[in-house]
Amino acid sequence: MKSPVLWLLGAISAASGILLMASGGIGVDGGDIAEVISKLGNDGLDDISLRSRGMIALTLIFAGIGMLVTANAGAWRETGGY
Repeated sequence: MKSPVLWLLGAISAASGILLMASGGIGVDGGDIAEVISKLGNDGLDDISLRSRGMIALTLIFAGIGMLVTANAGAWRETGGY
């Protein structure tokens, strides 16, 4: 394993990004997504947008995935190719 710290930071970063995205990273103007779409019907799906919190979440997700890929790149060499 290259660096356990890199594995942990990557996992924490990706998980934090997913949680941020789920807790307000996307939304609809005018209130809660479920309430607005229930009023607008299927036409409300076009109004869903990425919030500023969503941009931070995407950055954390991609940074976490990058760290995990970097930590894993070459792990096959340490195991003899298997």
